[in-house]
Amino acid sequence: MSLEQDRDHLNRKLRTITHCALYRKTLKLVCANEDCGHVRLLDAVPLWWLFNSQGWDDRLPGAVRHFYCSRCWKGRRWVLRPRYLVTADTPTGEQFTYPPESEWKRLVSRYRS
Repeated sequence: MSLEQDRDHLNRKLRTITHCALYRKTLKLVCANEDCGHVRLLDAVPLWWLFNSQGWDDRLPGAVRHFYCSRCWKGRRWVLRPRYLVTADTPTGEQFTYPPESEWKRLVSRYRS
């Protein structure tokens, strides 16, 4: 039985950035502007830390409201929210700050079965 990349070990859909971080997934953000097509791969662990630190709701797809295409923003000064996919690809480019090890261990122990 093959599992999709946006699923956990019990074949449940990953619905939050926290769950994506626990399963070491990557968020693939693709600019919704067809002329641009800019792609960014973000590690879910530092995303979890960012959302947790800011007190933001990390439920997908609502969390995507916090992101925009940097290329479209620079060129046109308007915001178009990206489409997202949960993948197991290696993150690329600059990443957000990773959490302190103690905070990460606290999260993992909270969800450990």
